Amino acid sequence: MPPSKPVDLSPDNQDILEAWRLMFERECVAEIASLSGLEGYVYGFELDHGLIESDPVLSYHFHTSPANTLEFGTQVLSEKFTAAGITPRPNIRVMNLHPRYLKRVDELRMRDRNDVVMLDVKIEDITHPHGWLKKAIYECRDCKTVTHIDQRRARERDSPRVCRICLEKAFEGIETHGMPMSMFYPRPNFKMLNEICKYEDIQGFSMRQITYDGEHHLINCSTKNEISGVVTDDMVGELNASSYARVNGVLRVDPLPTRNFAKDTRRLLSLDVFSIEPLPIEEAGQS
Repeated sequence: MPPSKPVDLSPDNQDILEAWRLMFERECVAEIASLSGLEGYVYGFELDHGLIESDPVLSYHFHTSPANTLEFGTQVLSEKFTAAGITPRPNIRVMNLHPRYLKRVDELRMRDRNDVVMLDVKIEDITHPHGWLKKAIYECRDCKTVTHIDQRRARERDSPRVCRICLEKAFEGIETHGMPMSMFYPRPNFKMLNEICKYEDIQGFSMRQITYDGEHHLINCSTKNEISGVVTDDMVGELNASSYARVNGVLRVDPLPTRNFAKDTRRLLSLDVFSIEPLPIEEAGQS
């Protein structure tokens, strides 16, 4: 298999990686070492939001591009796990978010997409766990070059259109100045390497907005203000229906599940959850 090309990171992304490395080395060395001998496939590594807030680089990028920042953090943490001989793959679970992220379901709008959101809710319907293709890996049938393509959940699978190695060979020695690509564009000739593609366990659920007083007595559970959410990996199977929780995640835009034509532009908001914290809510009549 040919070696993969080095990834050219932007200065901002390099800063994020370095900030994560320094933070883990400064704050989490003992905790990581204590996980030696840990079993399982995935481990949810709980990280207090205060540690992110204390670093100006991580604080800024977690607020402006949370998914990208957490992805780089998971990459660095995976390297730390590997160096320490810890087998499970880690997922960062950011806990105890700053109160400024607390929102109400009825105030969320499309302009809030890709923002970090914290919701106090009642967990309602929970779907059966399933999985999805997160990263598809293809091999050119001609030159055996391997291509990795990140996928989007609940969207049509993306596949490579052309092998650049083969295309460069085909153009070698040919005068291409001014030649439109439409005159020479080879048909894709790839196979997907199913066994080494990257998959992820997911589980969907619905949640309803709640209000409660300072003593955590339930005031109201809305029957109208509802939003869906998705949990992944170590959180799959851990949800409890009819429980109360503070759900933290990144707000996303999804197509209508009942869409009846391919290019339907209608969208719903949903939450990609990165952590859940139970709330000690007391309903009326409870002692």
